[in-house]
Amino acid sequence: MWRTLKRKTGLWATIILIIVAYPTQAIGDARLLQEKMRDGVLLKVHLPEGYTEEGYGYARDVLQAACLGYNEIVFHQGFNRQGYSFASANRFFAYDSDRAIDIFIADVEAPFAWMQIEDGLKYKAEIYLPVDYQEYRRRYKIVHPELELKANLTHELLHIITYSYNRNMQTTSQGSASLTSSRWDWYNEGLARYFESLVGYQDEFLSAGYREKCGDKIIVYKGGVNYFLTYPDKPLEQRKYDFALFWKYLHQNYGMDKIEEISFKFRQLDPLSCSNQEAMEVIAQTLEVPLESLLRNFSLYVYRASSLPGEEGNGLKPVFISKITGRRGEAHSICSFGFDFYEIDLPEEPKAIELETLNGRQNLNCLLGIRSAFNSSSMPVEIGGQGKIKIDTTYLPQNSKMIIMLSNPTDEAIGYRISSN
Repeated sequence: MWRTLKRKTGLWATIILIIVAYPTQAIGDARLLQEKMRDGVLLKVHLPEGYTEEGYGYARDVLQAACLGYNEIVFHQGFNRQGYSFASANRFFAYDSDRAIDIFIADVEAPFAWMQIEDGLKYKAEIYLPVDYQEYRRRYKIVHPELELKANLTHELLHIITYSYNRNMQTTSQGSASLTSSRWDWYNEGLARYFESLVGYQDEFLSAGYREKCGDKIIVYKGGVNYFLTYPDKPLEQRKYDFALFWKYLHQNYGMDKIEEISFKFRQLDPLSCSNQEAMEVIAQTLEVPLESLLRNFSLYVYRASSLPGEEGNGLKPVFISKITGRRGEAHSICSFGFDFYEIDLPEEPKAIELETLNGRQNLNCLLGIRSAFNSSSMPVEIGGQGKIKIDTTYLPQNSKMIIMLSNPTDEAIGYRISSN
């Protein structure tokens, strides 16, 4: 590990020295800073006309941060598969004609990536950053600016690199008029937000987002994983940055090489006709685990990582947990690939818990957790032929809590009712 750290430190130091020493080049009315990566890809920072010496310092910071972000994604995390990476793209799928990523310091409000289609399968990869970056930071209340620029560039670079993996899954930011816009944000934006945390920036990753009224409209910003924990029952197509928690789970438990493999397998899907279930099945098959088990295990991870004392914590809020009210039970519905959590104090009343799916559906996932002062355990509970579960609580430890973790592995919402007896 020490040798690896030394190699990485040496590589980054070399990059920094090269960037500082690299002269600007006159390109028409603009000026340019650039660096060639070891796979031949050029990173170019374009400065607007009339830039001050202070502005050149900003541009040098941009190039340094872009080099570090590119190295993290491509060389450290392994998004460099032949025929899929930006440097070795498949010319029968999508490719940048000059293998250069152009970063423009321009009159824009916020950073974004853009794949500018040139002709047929050719495109130009572009990133835009605000000229007045300090104003951008003030507007968005950036707390840790020393890390935020690198995180922003890593985020946008990931969009560019995964575009050569699966052009068919554009994000909203890559084209609001695209037929596939927002459908794949749970992958594109969620994974990009997770990569921000890999280069040391946690603020947006941990964001709880917000809901604000602006005139007659309600603006919803699905900021980060604490948004997910506040609204665990959302359909997959409404997920965005908040799904970063899922990619963190996959990385920790299966490795980034599996996420890279998932990314190249996504190219096989038809973005217009593919269902959420088909996309998630690709993930489960790549991980060699049944989809139902993957979702159950993820629901347990969510509960443990956010709700148990002494577990991960790291800025995660407790997952939203409902209480069972009334013996008859209220009817609920869980969205496609959504999650619901319930907690019941034991062993006083009730003596039994019954869960019944409406219309006898048997494909609702249920994981039962028992938490006491001394330990915690979990077990899957199969839903019977009539879509019912009855859980006897009389044998459970004194002063313990029962946690019911539900997940929906289908493309349709599932109605259910929980009752106490």
